Amino acid sequence: MAPEVAEGQPCGPKADIWSFGIVGIEMVEGEVPYWIETPVSHQLLIATGERRKLQQPEPLSPWLRDFLRCCLQTNSLRRWSAKELLQHPFVTSAKPASILAPCIIAGRKKKEETGM
Repeated sequence: MAPEVAEGQPCGPKADIWSFGIVGIEMVEGEVPYWIETPVSHQLLIATGERRKLQQPEPLSPWLRDFLRCCLQTNSLRRWSAKELLQHPFVTSAKPASILAPCIIAGRKKKEETGM
């Protein structure tokens, strides 16, 4: 929940950017940020600007860490827009999805061979 939503303020597309950043953390860490807190303390943490830090940021690329930082700015005016995020080096330096095809094919072949 974006800070502006937790505060009962009007929200727009940048609330979705916050959620996108939270999903990014979930994907990296395998758990939901703020999961252990109660709903009330969860809202309080967000509304007061308390951000849960990445548990193990070291293995992540500096670009990914910065991308998440840009998504999770507490102040929605400082939070990047989708258009800005698409120009972030984390996105612009990404390899094309087509490079995954050989890996997927090899994985399927191995799965067929091993019956797993």
